[in-house]
Amino acid sequence: MDIPFVQEPAEWLDTPQGDRLAYRRVRGEGATLLWLGGFLSDMTGSKVTRLTAEARARGWNFLCFDYFAHGETGGDFAEARVGRWRENALAVLVHLTEGPVVAIGSSMGGHMLSLLMKARPERIKAAGFLAPAADFATALILPSLSPEDRRQLEVSGVWMMPGYDRPVPLSQAFFEEAKAHEVLNGPIAFDGPLRILHGMKDDVVPWRHGLRLLETVTTPDAHIHLIKDGDHRLSRPQDLDLLVDMVAELLLLSKG
Repeated sequence: MDIPFVQEPAEWLDTPQGDRLAYRRVRGEGATLLWLGGFLSDMTGSKVTRLTAEARARGWNFLCFDYFAHGETGGDFAEARVGRWRENALAVLVHLTEGPVVAIGSSMGGHMLSLLMKARPERIKAAGFLAPAADFATALILPSLSPEDRRQLEVSGVWMMPGYDRPVPLSQAFFEEAKAHEVLNGPIAFDGPLRILHGMKDDVVPWRHGLRLLETVTTPDAHIHLIKDGDHRLSRPQDLDLLVDMVAELLLLSKG
């Protein structure tokens, strides 16, 4: 009989900026494996669940958290900004980790990881990405708006983004603030190993967008694994196996 998966209760980090972030960790050996989740994802997702189980079984030091207005952290999404999420990720890196970090960014988390690589390159020893949505607000969401959506944004100042369990308010101020945190507008200096998993049937973040990030980061030790039948979520059992393999490789390389 399968043993039900049980998560430990969340712990809490009070950030210098005033946010109270929910996080969980599995204590183990070696570099800290830091998970940076996607837009409106949380610590209950299949990828976090799988990595938590792997960390327990393999003795990994695993850390995940919920951004402001996500999951157990909570908060008014109308007050969310890309820079606020960046500060959340940076606070977790600075206050909850010591020594080398292997960071994994999924979708929007790939943008957060890119920002961490720019802000604290000496702390990130290896980087892994799943369908990285670098510059997701300005390079992916904004250009995809229909004329009607743009008119709604201009007239009301807010566009209600569909596709989730509730319409998500994205304001003109959200998009304007995001411009200050773009990462694809110049080289990202990084000399550690970098790996990307991307599905070629991804209809949210096109796989060629993953190639843009690969080209932007300066490290020569960079590889992208394209999954021909993979979608954006990459949550099938075989996709999760690839994620675990990528993580294990990066943890091993971080020891070098």
